[in-house]
Amino acid sequence: MTSSGIIDLAIGIVFVFGTTAALASVVTEMIARLLGLRGTYLLTGLRELLDNDQVITDLSEAQTDYQTLRDIVRSGPTAAPAGSPSASSRMPSATGALLGTPTLSNQGMTGRISSRKLKIVPATAPDRLPRITGPRRWRQRRSLPSYIPARSFSEAVIDLVLPDAAGLTTMADIQLGVARMTDALGTLKSSLLAMISNAGDDVGQFRTEIEHWYDDHMDRVSGWYKRHVAKITLVVGAILIVLLNINTITIGRTLYTESTVSAAVSTVAAKGTDCSASQDRQACLDSLQAQLAAVATAGLPVGWGTVRDCRAPRARCDWLDQRGIFSERGSSVWQFLLVLIGFLITVIAIVPGARFWFDLLGRLGSLRATGPKPAPPASQP
Repeated sequence: MTSSGIIDLAIGIVFVFGTTAALASVVTEMIARLLGLRGTYLLTGLRELLDNDQVITDLSEAQTDYQTLRDIVRSGPTAAPAGSPSASSRMPSATGALLGTPTLSNQGMTGRISSRKLKIVPATAPDRLPRITGPRRWRQRRSLPSYIPARSFSEAVIDLVLPDAAGLTTMADIQLGVARMTDALGTLKSSLLAMISNAGDDVGQFRTEIEHWYDDHMDRVSGWYKRHVAKITLVVGAILIVLLNINTITIGRTLYTESTVSAAVSTVAAKGTDCSASQDRQACLDSLQAQLAAVATAGLPVGWGTVRDCRAPRARCDWLDQRGIFSERGSSVWQFLLVLIGFLITVIAIVPGARFWFDLLGRLGSLRATGPKPAPPASQP
């Protein structure tokens, strides 16, 4: 096989890997939006940051939690009215109070957070995250904010801990408000006390400390989300690979033995690009499907069409033989193992992500366009 043929073979396989990974990622993102996963992880991450393991965060009580903690900060723990729901039936949630502040009560969403009848309950095991419960929770989770800026978070914290909202903000006022917090808010209170110690008398430094504290925790939350989404992507990718019959071994064999198919696929691959972050997901999905259809038209064995051996006259093939799962020549077990191995290779190729494969495709395309180094001119006699 010529060097250009080997490059075409590599381009074809990398293009299939990249398109499959991109297709799985787009479908996964659509599923994540449908389930409201980003908003769910944001809220559970906030609760891990602010509340202890005994508190239940009720979003419908966010305004009440905010007012209760504001009263405590103004006058101490005895400020909570005796017999009130916050004082008698449940402990106020720091997460609910923060989300009930004027800064965050409608941040990144339509309406107010207190209109969501959802509860964040503690995890049942140390290695699990808190979970969200409530009526019609799937629909409500989709309307939750998926992102809160660190600046908005720090403003909400300072608003919550100031004994008096009027006048200039000083570190003495902030320290007094935090000191008056009930010990039940141990997670939030201890963290704020440490940041007050680091900030000294500089309110700006205190804001920065809060923002860094929040950003560091949200980086961990982002890692939790990515690990969860990666599992969904693998499952979605495996399903798509089987449904579309994207078998690496079969595809590689066709690209290696049929140079015309390999060249045609390389031409299609030169026009295909990864979906940009700003592109509409449905438009991206349609584009990826069109790319797969184009390479199938070019002769690449994608889809569950009849294999070549069973298209021959007098071929005796059942349905599994026609799909290439078994072989009418008698080596069905070996053929079935090859199908499984081919699918497994394609599934594993999803792990690096579409961006990796499309970057590699760009490098291979540049190599193919450059071509072999020309021979040096013959020396003159």
